Amino acid sequence: MTPSNIIIWVEGCVRMRALLRILPLCLFVMVLLSGCDWERDSFVYQGILFEGFDPAKHQPSAEFLKHVTPTKVSLSRRQIQALKKCVDLLNEQKLRHLLVYPDRFVIVEAPYSFADKPQMIVYLDREKVNLTFTIGDDWENKLLNANLGLMEHSGQFYFKGTPELPNLLRIIIHEVGHLVEYDRLKFNWQGKFVPHPLNKEFVSISWDRDHYWQDKEGFSEKLHNIQSVEDLLAFLQWFKDESSFFSLSSSMGMNEDFAEAFVYYILQEYYGYEISFVYNGRVVLDNLQALNPYRTQKKAFIANLLQNESMDE
Repeated sequence: MTPSNIIIWVEGCVRMRALLRILPLCLFVMVLLSGCDWERDSFVYQGILFEGFDPAKHQPSAEFLKHVTPTKVSLSRRQIQALKKCVDLLNEQKLRHLLVYPDRFVIVEAPYSFADKPQMIVYLDREKVNLTFTIGDDWENKLLNANLGLMEHSGQFYFKGTPELPNLLRIIIHEVGHLVEYDRLKFNWQGKFVPHPLNKEFVSISWDRDHYWQDKEGFSEKLHNIQSVEDLLAFLQWFKDESSFFSLSSSMGMNEDFAEAFVYYILQEYYGYEISFVYNGRVVLDNLQALNPYRTQKKAFIANLLQNESMDE
């Protein structure tokens, strides 16, 4: 190596050391600057407004306000991406019009999401705004919450959705369903249920007027009486074959019944969605929401409701 080559080599080494010193600083600055936009108070996506809860701006109705943490919520980049993904999933099936029902979506710290019907605003529980928790996960969670005795067996089974969809999508459709029932069917949303000609046909499928509007199936009692995996399999077989409900939470009330039927009408008709029960790594019950005479009536009711709405527009 000639002296001139040695000089060039040394200079190259010096430049390389200088570059290696500067590179971490550049990366730090890039991360810092990119993080400046990680949290936002609100955003509009495809014409739909999403806002973080602000106590100075948002005042939910009294029945919900007591459950809301009165702190300002900022939206992280991951939460924004999750919300946008759900809008995309609806838009792909030409269902974005459902998102026009609410005046806006507000992300809030609360134990559950809710539709504030008088204000026509959907409030989404901040903890649920993610894409990692699936509809199948939600089924398992609701089952274990309803029957804690099954917790010791929880490693043996799970619910599998086909296709897998985020539970956030189900929540959004569910809460929109509550606004549809309020706006289109005149469901009484406080206190005692009052039948209305617009909702009586739907309600009469599952609910017994002569016994204070109790569900005709004794669904909750059946769910709570499960004491073993064998009992669970028998319950789910009955649910598939005979129940008029579409989910484990449908029997909580007539409003929940409609909102869940609305959800699974949309998911089945537009996404071909099915949910199956997997035990010890094997599907032992597929398509738990297979149509039977009762579910067929509910789906026909919702299909007719949405068709009439499109004609009104």
